[in-house]
Amino acid sequence: MVLTTTNSQTVAEAIARELVSNKLAACVQIDGPIKSVYVWEDKLESSQELRLSIKTTQAKVAKIVESIKTLHNYELPQILSIPVSGGNDDYLKWVAAHIE
Repeated sequence: MVLTTTNSQTVAEAIARELVSNKLAACVQIDGPIKSVYVWEDKLESSQELRLSIKTTQAKVAKIVESIKTLHNYELPQILSIPVSGGNDDYLKWVAAHIE
């Protein structure tokens, strides 16, 4: 699974559509708003964002990172790859089948 955030619904949907239509992700969930608190350029910041949970396989992560960087509106977007160690086998097979 890959996670990213953005402050733009338009950007979130563009990333989701790009990844799914190019078979880099089987599904992208967009949820929020969420509140993020962080330090940027030595200042404490706070903002509302949307979180994208991208369902994919490890083999697609590098291409997903490239796509997000191209489409994202942030100078330094959060892009985290989180390995999935288990779950519903039927769902995991569905994910793999939709990005082949």
